[in-house]
Amino acid sequence: MDSRGVHLVRVGGIQVVIDYSWFIVFLLIVYVAAEGAFPRSHDRSSAVEYWLMGLVFALLYFASVLIHELAHSLVARRHGIEVKSIRLLFFGGLAQISSEPKTSKHEFLIALAGPAASVAVAFLFGAVWLLLLLAGAWSPAAVVAAYLASANLILALFNMIPGLPLDGGRVLRALLWDRWDDPGRATKVVSRLGNAFALFLILFGVLQFLVWQNLVGGLWSVLIGLIMKQAAFGSYQAAVLREALSGTPVAQIMTENVTAVDRLASVEELVRNYIYRHQCTHLPVCSESEVVGMVSLEQVKNVPRELWAFKQVRDIMTPIDQVPRLKPTDDAAEALNRMISEDAGRMPVMEEGRLLGILSRRDIMDFVKIRTDLGGR
Repeated sequence: MDSRGVHLVRVGGIQVVIDYSWFIVFLLIVYVAAEGAFPRSHDRSSAVEYWLMGLVFALLYFASVLIHELAHSLVARRHGIEVKSIRLLFFGGLAQISSEPKTSKHEFLIALAGPAASVAVAFLFGAVWLLLLLAGAWSPAAVVAAYLASANLILALFNMIPGLPLDGGRVLRALLWDRWDDPGRATKVVSRLGNAFALFLILFGVLQFLVWQNLVGGLWSVLIGLIMKQAAFGSYQAAVLREALSGTPVAQIMTENVTAVDRLASVEELVRNYIYRHQCTHLPVCSESEVVGMVSLEQVKNVPRELWAFKQVRDIMTPIDQVPRLKPTDDAAEALNRMISEDAGRMPVMEEGRLLGILSRRDIMDFVKIRTDLGGR
């Protein structure tokens, strides 16, 4: 496990991570199912059986959410988009992809894959429920299957609401993108729809609490609405960024004349003469005139203070062949996507083994601000 969650399994090379918030909602779902839903639908079981039914339902429901996200991810990979991980959160799942779809067709197919998978799972559990019913037994298994069929159908329908970040919003964005041939404009329109729906959910949640005294349902609606609102705003901001960066090469934004540290320097020298003096958290490492790696503040923090004078930069650096790099001709928008997917604050810009500069997220933000202030010129 790590600080952000528990690594569960790898499916087709995709790491599945359970966020810590998931455990809270998992227990909440088990409780609501065992103490409320199942006793009302099946009054012939004991309290222990209801809790077992709730546990099975919660596990299979989140397995269904995972199938939903895997469907997105596998279709994305089929169209050349790398998927690093799937994170199960308290409100569902989230796939971490390396870049946005290149065409509206790819966007449409990737977005539709999740709801289609949820509908297929709903039909599967519906078939199990029907078979058990035809067998003449309204058993606990039949109750769980019926609820799972309904839950997956609701999951598919909810996700098809036409507003970002939901799948329906991505489907609508793909259709508008295809019609206007302008992904930025399509994203802005659908982000506004997502924001409007998020506000509706928040208001609906407040009404549930104040009018119907439904604390759990109201809190759930407000939380989902707030998350949707943040995601819709993020999508809008991303569209503005892509629009501002479109057609701009990395060479126009990068910082040139970069300070590099010698690989034989001690970690103490690195901290005193480079990190403190130049206030840089990522520095290229050189051997004479050749760039051989990158070193970061995080790597320094892993070295005990008493060893700083004895450890050299080459002992802690990342070799250059393992460092994500950019070319001066790379599109700045794609470079930003790479930096986000690689969780990198700075990337070296290289050509034919020579270091030309460093591109940081701050460089990109400064450029976007200047370009926006000048009216996009």
